[in-house]
Amino acid sequence: MNLNEHIMLWNHASIKMLDVRYILLEQGDTLREYNLPASTFLCAVRGRAKIWLDESIHSVSSVQVLHGGKGTRLDITVEERFEYYLILYKAELTLPASQEWERFIRSNRPFQLQYGFEPLYPLALLDKAGRMFEAWMKPEPLDKFQARTLFYQFVHELLWQMQRQGIEPTRPDLAAQALRFMNERYMEPITLEMMADMLDCSTRNLTKLFKSRMKESPIRLLTQIRMGKAAQLLTDTEATLQEIALQVGYPDAYTLSRSFKRHYGLPPALFRSKQLRADAVLKLPRIRSRSAIVSRLPLRYIDNGRENHYQLNGERYLRMYKEIKPASMAAVTLLFCITLFLSACSSGASTANIGAGTEGKVVSDQNSMKTSSSQPSPAATTKNYKDSQGNVVIPTNPQRIVDLTGSFTGNLLALGVKPVGAQIDALKNPFLKGKVDGIEAIGDSFSPEKVLSLQPDLIIVVAAPSMEITYKELDKIAPVVRIEYGQYSYREMMLEYGKLAGKEQAAEDWLKAWDKKINEYKPQIAKVVGDKTVSILQPYAKGIYAFGDFYARGGEILYKEFGLKAPKIIKDNVIDKHEGFANLSLEQLPEYAGDYIFTSNWGWDKGDPKVVYDSNIWKGLPAVKANHAFFINAEGSYYNDAVSLEAQLAFIVTSFLGK
Repeated sequence: MNLNEHIMLWNHASIKMLDVRYILLEQGDTLREYNLPASTFLCAVRGRAKIWLDESIHSVSSVQVLHGGKGTRLDITVEERFEYYLILYKAELTLPASQEWERFIRSNRPFQLQYGFEPLYPLALLDKAGRMFEAWMKPEPLDKFQARTLFYQFVHELLWQMQRQGIEPTRPDLAAQALRFMNERYMEPITLEMMADMLDCSTRNLTKLFKSRMKESPIRLLTQIRMGKAAQLLTDTEATLQEIALQVGYPDAYTLSRSFKRHYGLPPALFRSKQLRADAVLKLPRIRSRSAIVSRLPLRYIDNGRENHYQLNGERYLRMYKEIKPASMAAVTLLFCITLFLSACSSGASTANIGAGTEGKVVSDQNSMKTSSSQPSPAATTKNYKDSQGNVVIPTNPQRIVDLTGSFTGNLLALGVKPVGAQIDALKNPFLKGKVDGIEAIGDSFSPEKVLSLQPDLIIVVAAPSMEITYKELDKIAPVVRIEYGQYSYREMMLEYGKLAGKEQAAEDWLKAWDKKINEYKPQIAKVVGDKTVSILQPYAKGIYAFGDFYARGGEILYKEFGLKAPKIIKDNVIDKHEGFANLSLEQLPEYAGDYIFTSNWGWDKGDPKVVYDSNIWKGLPAVKANHAFFINAEGSYYNDAVSLEAQLAFIVTSFLGK
C-alpha cells in the first residue's frame, strides 16, 4: 500500500482514542516483549534508545515517530534517559462504505502498518502530542473531546510530513508474530480466536496465511511446539507427566499423554525409557543426582505483554515497567505441587478455631516454602480478607511479607513488621533510612523469580488492571492482596495493614498516638496561620503541580488533620473534586499560591526547578517575600505511609512553630 492510499483510508476511518501516555525510562532500563494492545503511535521526545517493532530495529537519538498495529511486539533498550508518548487508538471503517473499500481494508489492514522516521518539523508534532496528553489526563468529557481533535491534527501533521519525506509504511509479518507468540506462551491456554484477536485479523485469514506459508494450521503448529517441549522435559528431567503437562499447556497428564502418543507414536513413559537407554551418559547431573548444585527442575517464567500502570504511586506521571525477563510460571506451579507433597508427608498440624470470617484451615508450605527441614514452620491458620477484587485467603499471622505497593511499606515498619521484600522505590524513601536494612529490593517488573526466592507467605500490591497477568503469576507463589490506591484514607490504610499483618491492636495504638500529636499541635498551628491559605506546589518539566489532600507531600496533614485552607482554585478544582492534583503554568502561579507554600522539585523528569524558583513571578509571591515558602524533602514527598507521615508532621510543625 502506498502512502496516498493510506491517507485515503484515514479519510474513511472512524477513530476511537484508547489512551495517551507519557513515559520515562532511565539509562539502562529495558522494556521487553510488550505486545501493543491496539494501533499505536510512539513519539520519542528526547534521549537515546534502540526500539524494536517486531524484528524491525530503530535507533532513536532525537524526535522520532513510530507506528505499530495491534499485536506488534515492542522492545526498548535505553542508552540515555528516554522520554516518549504512547498514543493508542482503534480505527474502523465508517459506515456505510462500498464493498470495494471494505475489501481493500480487509486485505491491506492499514492501521496495522509499521513505519518509523525522523520528522523534518518535530516541534509541530511534539506540541500536538504534549497538548493531547494534557487534555487526555483531565477528567472532563470536553477535555477528552479536545484530545481527540488534537489526535486528528497530530495524524494530519504526521501524514503531511511523511508525504514530504517520501516515507512509505510496510506490512507486518502476521505469521511471524503469531509463531513467536506461540513459542513464548505455549504453556498458556491459547486459542485460534485469541491469536486472531491479538493480531486484529479474522481466524479464517490467519489460518489461510499459515497454510500458505507453513503448510500447517496455527493450532497444529502450536501442538508441535508443545510436543517438542514435552519431549525435552521427558528426556532432561525427572518431572512427572502431570508436572510436564502443566508446564507445556495441557490441563492434565491424560490429555498430554493422548496428544503425545498421537504425535510421536508411543506413550510418554516409553519415550522417556528409550531416550534414557539411548543416552547412558546423562546430559544433566540433576537428572539423577539429588546433590547437584543446580536445582532439580529449571524454573522458567514467561513474560506476558503488559501495559504500564501509571498511577502506582498515586501520580499520573507514567513509568513503563522495565527489566522484564521471559520465563515460565508453570515451574512455580510445579514447585508448589512438590511442596504440598512434602507438606503432606510431614507431621500434622492442628487447626485453630479463629472465629467468624475465618476458614480455620492450616496453611501448608505453599506459602512458606521453606527449604530447610531442621526448623519446621509452625502451623498457621488462615482468614478471609476482602481486597479490591473480592475475598482472598491469607495467613492470620504472616511471617514473610513482600510489599510491592511502593507507597505503603512504611505502614508495616510502623507496626513493627519488617517485610522480606519491597518495591525498590519504597527502599529509596529517605524517611525509612535505617529501617529497611536487610529488606530485598524488588524491581519494577515484579520478577516472579525474585519474589519466589524470598519464600513469601503474603504479597501486597496496588490494584492495576495492566499488571494482572503478573499478579496472577505471583498468585501461584503466595496469596496476593490488591489494594486500590485512593480507596482508603491513610488512617483506614493503617487499619487495613493491621488486618493484613495480624497487628490490628498495633495499628489502633499507632492511630491513638498519632491523634495525640495532632491534637497537641493543631490549636498552636491554627493560632499562627489563622484564615490564611496554604499551597503544596512542585515544579516539573512542563509546568507546576498543585496538590490536594490525599496525594502525600503533607496534604493529608495540612488540609485534613489541621483543617488549613487551600486557595479557592485548589479547593474547587482539586480537593472538592477529590482530584490528586492540578496542572498549572508559571503564569497561573499567583492564583494557586497560598499565603504559605510547601514546595520542592518534582524530581521525576528533567525539569529545571530554577525556571520557577528564579523567576520574577515566584520571587514576587507574598509567601516567598514573607519567608513562608518551606522546602519539603523532594525524595520523601511522594509517600504517605505511617513513617513518612510522622516525618512530614515534624517538618510541618517546625515550619510553622519553629520547634
